[in-house]
Amino acid sequence: MISEEYRGTKQWSRNKQAIFTVIWISFLCAAVATMVFFALFDPIELGGAFDQDLEIDRDAGYAAGFFFFWVLALICSGMTAYLVRTAPKRDAAHRNE
Repeated sequence: MISEEYRGTKQWSRNKQAIFTVIWISFLCAAVATMVFFALFDPIELGGAFDQDLEIDRDAGYAAGFFFFWVLALICSGMTAYLVRTAPKRDAAHRNE
């Protein structure tokens, strides 16, 4: 029988929280972007616009579009998080005066 007492969940480090926040936000943005984009455009017609010999299944087009939007949003969110975390503190200049 297990007699260890439950002490609650383990706290994540600040870096781990930032990474998973960026991943989650970019996932949600990619989901919305995919819905809006493919409400206007059909993936089969887009495949034919780039190459006449390219035959892509509709589901494969949706998946490729989603992952494209996810990577794009991941880069944007990651860059934003990096710039916010590395920016100089606003009050630091006032404290030194």
